[in-house]
Amino acid sequence: MASEDAVRTRILNHMNKDHVYDSKLYLIHRLSYPKTLLLPSNPAKVQLSDIQTTHLTITIDDVAKEIPFSPPMASLSDSRVRLVEMTKQAEAALGVDRDMVSITPVYLPPRGIGEWTLLFTMLSCMYLLFIPSTLQPGGLLYSTILKDYPWIADAMYKQVWWGYWVLVSFHVGETLWFCFGVLGKFWEVPGVDIGTAALWTIDVAIHGFYALNKWKRMVRRQVKKNGKKDH
Repeated sequence: MASEDAVRTRILNHMNKDHVYDSKLYLIHRLSYPKTLLLPSNPAKVQLSDIQTTHLTITIDDVAKEIPFSPPMASLSDSRVRLVEMTKQAEAALGVDRDMVSITPVYLPPRGIGEWTLLFTMLSCMYLLFIPSTLQPGGLLYSTILKDYPWIADAMYKQVWWGYWVLVSFHVGETLWFCFGVLGKFWEVPGVDIGTAALWTIDVAIHGFYALNKWKRMVRRQVKKNGKKDH
């Protein structure tokens, strides 16, 4: 069986080579360091400098910080399980994960006939729902495209009220959820510039669920591009 010193050396080497992210998480979660410490661009030098059964010591810019284990470990052979648990607890509390800290959120504009057609359709629906007078005599659509089909214009006008409330209920709800539940999570780490945030918010307001799925697709692409390391 390896000695405690050998186990300690192996843990320190492994953590400082592949898991600086975890050490930063512990500082943020347990010692209230800012979440921006996780950003790859952050210049702070962080390393795990010691680990005992009762605590670990993390050095940040040459300043040592102790974080106690509660309860203490029976031996250093329990370190892997304990550190993984600490990482999971910190991620849950902070609303971050290993993949998201290194991505750069970007906007995905409409591509292909299908997405442009969907955009045109949604904008047309919004025009009808927010300016229903266009379907009445003297209105733009009534006087042009539907001039020979007044019965269609009348039928559409009668359906505006429920279509309006369906759109408002779903899309406003989805937009608020995106802003506070999704975009808010990414705002500080990894960071989203105001222009990109505005474009995504508008996209969700127009497309709703489809735009939310497109955001997820963007995140998956970024994660795949950057790669990831696991314990």
